[in-house]
Amino acid sequence: MAVTRPRLYVLDVPKGEGTSFASLTRFVASHLEADGCVTSSWVGAVLAREQLYPTGLPLEPPVAIPHADTTHTLKDALVVARLAEPLAFGAMGDSDAGALQVRLAVFIVAGNGMAQVEALERLLSILGDGARRERLEAGSAENARRSFEAMLEQLGALTTAPDTPHPRTPDPSSQSQP
Repeated sequence: MAVTRPRLYVLDVPKGEGTSFASLTRFVASHLEADGCVTSSWVGAVLAREQLYPTGLPLEPPVAIPHADTTHTLKDALVVARLAEPLAFGAMGDSDAGALQVRLAVFIVAGNGMAQVEALERLLSILGDGARRERLEAGSAENARRSFEAMLEQLGALTTAPDTPHPRTPDPSSQSQP
């Protein structure tokens, strides 16, 4: 049985696009919306969730893993955003910790096919390993995307079964023919 893998993006975020979490999220959303991965409500949902539940991880160097509720996802994706300048994120689960200065944020865009917890576990395996993480941070965005894809394959790819349509993706067989 063939499987559908999440779309993978590695985006180099220009200085002007990563000056705030809101501008970074809008930059990422512009790519996801163009590919039909998220609804127009995704940006607001990511911003609201980050305010309530910060996603900064105190790794060395720190990273963030922003995400939103699955109802805003049309197609599963993982987006590595490489920031030109550090951006402050709150620490996950530690409201007393100071802001973490992040240059690498990985957005989890998960629907029913890709579980957020499973994605988070795999991402932590990658981001917590200095050599793997360096492959995401260095070189061209395309080479980093290929490396990311290989790392996910090595860890057991996040997949969606094709015979289980995403709940927000219309089933082509149910659409009327002209």
